[in-house]
Amino acid sequence: MKKIFTLILCLIMTASLIGCSSNKKAVATVNGQDITLGNYEKLLALNKSSMESYYGSDIWSQEIEKGKTYEDTLKEMVIETMIGSEVIYQQAEKEKVAPTDEQIQEQLDSFNETTKDDADYQAELKKMGINEEFLKFQFARDLANSNLQEKFEEDTKIPEDDMKKYYEENKDSFYTDTVTASHILLKTIDDEGKELSDAKKKEAKKKAEEALAKIKAGEDFAEVAKEYSEDSTASNGGELGTFGRGKMVTEFEDASFAMKAGEISDIVETQYGYHIIKVTDRVDKQETYNDVKDQIKSTLAGKKYTEYVEKLKKDSTIEEKEDIVKLAKF
Repeated sequence: MKKIFTLILCLIMTASLIGCSSNKKAVATVNGQDITLGNYEKLLALNKSSMESYYGSDIWSQEIEKGKTYEDTLKEMVIETMIGSEVIYQQAEKEKVAPTDEQIQEQLDSFNETTKDDADYQAELKKMGINEEFLKFQFARDLANSNLQEKFEEDTKIPEDDMKKYYEENKDSFYTDTVTASHILLKTIDDEGKELSDAKKKEAKKKAEEALAKIKAGEDFAEVAKEYSEDSTASNGGELGTFGRGKMVTEFEDASFAMKAGEISDIVETQYGYHIIKVTDRVDKQETYNDVKDQIKSTLAGKKYTEYVEKLKKDSTIEEKEDIVKLAKF
């Protein structure tokens, strides 16, 4: 559920569009500035299309809570975000940090260059009525938000005591405990997860011992993995990437986290079979306050900016027109 909410919000925040449209009816006004029904419908269409690519077209009638569907939720979030976007844009103009025409054009040129070879995407945008003028309004508001936040954070002092308090309260989030490893696996289960016979298990262990002997004799781990491993990572030399605690089965995790970078394990048995593990990197580090103070400052400044925007909204004259919202095509 939280994943879907997060996805909806991310999609909305990257497409905050307010501007001119052939449909001039206002779904809301912000300090006298209309948010048009036409642009509201376009933004709904953008987010609807993106959501359906993840979850299918039947998601909208599903209830997210009693009496409230995903369609209802998306419609509410879109209009609230459009209102917030207009509040920010107006404040950016007051603070003289609204983007220039040159900055907006630069964003548009970059977008066009990135999407020019994607015919399907271009066709989809055209179908939704999203043209160059519409995109300019999008980029204007995206840039206005970035510019206003940058100015706000430059003007806002974050007390050192607040930063240190945040560090102490969130110390665990600045602790890194990870392993980067590769492995060779000789399976003791079949493709359906059923345990192999004792004879086949014995054969698997013998192969694991052969592989380990070759590695100890100096053969390259990755090449031995390609030759012996029955895991899907074999073709990539057994590489598993970087992982933290709680990601692997207990026996594998215990062995991996007990090793140092460059070490190779003996045979480790798990429910999947016999493993040989090579640790290529091991990080066990608590970041100090000085290591992360700039990160903390940015986090706290971001929170203050959010509070600032909420106050701007509270101090604005906002009128939502539910009767017009109901006319929106979905």
